[in-house]
Amino acid sequence: MKIAYYLSSGIKQGLSRFKLAVYLWLIILGFSVVAIAPVSSIIKNNLGNFYPGRPPLLPFELHLVEVFMANQNIFQPYFSLVLTIILVFGLLTVFLNAGVFGRMTDREKKINFRDFLNDGCRYFWQFFLTVLISLPFFVLLLGLYRLLGTPVKAWTAEATTEWPFVIGSNLRMIIFILLWTIFKMLFDLVRIIIVSESKKLLPSLGSALRFLKNHFFKLWWLDLIIGFGFVIVSAIFLMAGRFLSTSHLAGVLVIIILSQAYLLFRLFTRLVFIGVETSYYSENRGAQ
Repeated sequence: MKIAYYLSSGIKQGLSRFKLAVYLWLIILGFSVVAIAPVSSIIKNNLGNFYPGRPPLLPFELHLVEVFMANQNIFQPYFSLVLTIILVFGLLTVFLNAGVFGRMTDREKKINFRDFLNDGCRYFWQFFLTVLISLPFFVLLLGLYRLLGTPVKAWTAEATTEWPFVIGSNLRMIIFILLWTIFKMLFDLVRIIIVSESKKLLPSLGSALRFLKNHFFKLWWLDLIIGFGFVIVSAIFLMAGRFLSTSHLAGVLVIIILSQAYLLFRLFTRLVFIGVETSYYSENRGAQ
C-alpha cells in the first residue's frame, strides 16, 4: 500500500485548504466567548480550588469531563443553560462539518468563506441525518467496548496491587480509542460519498460499508498513523505548557498563544484525516 503517498496527499490537501482551519478556529473562538465562557465561570465559582490545577493546554471538553466527574451536581442549577449550549453547539458542529467536507472534497483548491458557508447550508440536512443514523452504531460501539473490556475488568478485579488497575484502565482506554477510530472512519467515509457523489444518506452508507469490506484495514491503518502522530505532537504541546508559569503576564500570554496554536493544530489534523480518507477513497472506489 502506498502509505507515504496517501499521507503526503492528505497533508498537502490540509495545507492547501488551511483557510478552513482558520475559519473553524475563528467560529469556535467566537462561540467560546459567547457560550463556553459562562460555563467556565460556573466552574470557577463552584470549584475555584479545583480549577487552577488544570494543565494549561488541556482541551476544554476534557477538562469539562474531569470537572463533572469530580462534582456531578455542579451544573444542576444551570441545566437549561448547559442543555441549550450543547444543542446549539451540536447543530453548529453539523453545519461546520458540512462546510469542511464540502470544501475538502471539491476539486478546486481555492477556498473562500462564502463557499464554505454555502456548503454548510447545502449539506446540513444530510449531515444531520448522518448524526441520527450513527446513533445505533455508537450503541454498538459501546456494546463492543463492554464486551472486549470484560476480560480486562475481570483481571483487575482479582488484583492485589495497584499496577493491574493502572494497566487495565489504560488497556480499556486503548480499546475505546480503537473502536472510536473505526466509528469515525465509517461516517467520515459516508460524508465523503454524500458530497463527492451527490448520493442520499442510505445509499452512501451502503457504499461505505461495501468499500470498507475490502479496504477496512488499509484505511484504518492510515487513520491510526495520523492519530499516533497527533498524540505525539499533542504530548509536546502539553509538556511545553507545564514548563510555563501563570504567575507572570508573559507566561500567561505564551500559554494563551500556545493554546490557540494547539487548537489550530487539532483542526488542521482533522483536515489531514479527511484529506487522506478522500484521497484513498477516490483512488480505490473502483476496486470494490
